Amino acid sequence: MDHRPSKNHFLEMLLPAVRKNCLISDATHSGFFSVCGLFLRLRDRHLVEQGLPPWTATDKSSLLSWIEEQENRWLEHLDLPFEDLNLRGRTVPYLDDRRVNAQLLPLGLYYGAGYGRGFKPTFFLGDVREVREFHGFTVIVLDREYASDLVMSPAVRRGKWIIVRLTPLRFFLWGKIQEIEHLEREATAAALRYYGWDAQSPPAGQLERIMREELETVLHHELGEARDRVLPLSLWRSLLNRFPHSRIEIYLRSLKDLLGDTHPAGTLRHIIQNRKAGSLAFYLSNLKGMARLLIPEMVAAFCRFPERQDWDDVEKTRRALRRDLAARGRRIQELAAVLLPHRADDFQRIFEQELIKPLKL
Repeated sequence: MDHRPSKNHFLEMLLPAVRKNCLISDATHSGFFSVCGLFLRLRDRHLVEQGLPPWTATDKSSLLSWIEEQENRWLEHLDLPFEDLNLRGRTVPYLDDRRVNAQLLPLGLYYGAGYGRGFKPTFFLGDVREVREFHGFTVIVLDREYASDLVMSPAVRRGKWIIVRLTPLRFFLWGKIQEIEHLEREATAAALRYYGWDAQSPPAGQLERIMREELETVLHHELGEARDRVLPLSLWRSLLNRFPHSRIEIYLRSLKDLLGDTHPAGTLRHIIQNRKAGSLAFYLSNLKGMARLLIPEMVAAFCRFPERQDWDDVEKTRRALRRDLAARGRRIQELAAVLLPHRADDFQRIFEQELIKPLKL
């Protein structure tokens, strides 16, 4: 007789603590989001918990009642310590996802734990839909999720693993389709035209088809970031720790993303090589804030693209941006080597003057 714990047994052991830690994280860090951003994330979370697709019409009174309940639960969990996990009678630190997944993966489950933007602790637990190799990395694709905090990132990388979360990706793409801001909406509308989106037809099949295509784009972003060596990861992390919740943190995160995207193995090169016009338009629609200001040349190339359909122009722009972003990364290394750790104020002043001020935020 097989006495190994079943998938359901592991869920019974882990879910209470994982869900509690999600609540603690959201309660403690809800102020990290704008009021509008928080509402949209709560609306999506409400649908996910009911197992409903992102295009489901939401009953306003029901949603507001659920949000009130959620806020009350946050008050109960505010500033509580995170709870370690019970794994077959043994206590496992809540951040030790490697140890947990050594037992979960053979059963088709994956547990994610780490830190997101603003060093918000983030957790999720879901079903494994697919495992495959990708340029030396193992891709683990999750579908149904049993627990998640409000940071629903479509993909994360843990060492040589890339974890793709289809539920957040599905909601992310639907959110793009619903955009109303002019610059973003224009690019999203172009993406939908390239994909042949029919607003009169049911969205389910159409969104799944787009998601399959965009999943590869997401994977190449993670691959580009993993292979990029311009800004050493140890330095990047130390700077984030030193300047949290600042414009420097936003700049560093934007720069790291863009270095990954412009890397020869990254997002933009994949899009260009495969002539994925829909993905190019979605990429531009997702450029916001500081990231958009760091690569205005790509915005200009996109504006030229519909008339010219000139992929060589896009590739030349990518290469030029790569050189510029790499120079920015090297300058940050120089400043850190000269001014840190003892002259942090000078580092921050020169960083703001040389790298942030020219963006004219």
